[in-house]
Amino acid sequence: MKSKPKYGYYPWWPENGDDWIHPEDINLARRLIPSMRIFRRDGELGPFVVLHYGIVQLRVQRTLWQEVESEGFEIGDWVEVLARSYRNTPRTAVIREVLWDGNSRRIHYQVSENDLPIPNLFTSEDLQHIEPPRVD
Repeated sequence: MKSKPKYGYYPWWPENGDDWIHPEDINLARRLIPSMRIFRRDGELGPFVVLHYGIVQLRVQRTLWQEVESEGFEIGDWVEVLARSYRNTPRTAVIREVLWDGNSRRIHYQVSENDLPIPNLFTSEDLQHIEPPRVD
């Protein structure tokens, strides 16, 4: 039975060494953790839970992480950036990063337009899901 995905981040490296990470994923984990990246945890492989960050997959044992509530946006989603009373430049973009902001206690999203990252960070109120363009 597949469980509902959970979302969270690792603001620190757990104190118990590397034993909590699948041996093949240690180098990748050390590049991604600690950070404010929000991972999706959505499955198990033996004693490990599976974390995803976009197409990146990590296998880790259950460890302390900071769980956050999903807002329904994932890396790779196509979105429209809304003008919101001229605060934003309207654009069609793809979500590139999903990050936790500890100061505002909110999720922020970095998007890219034409494969170029937009430096501004957006909140869920700034974004609206759209269908990806059709490639014929």
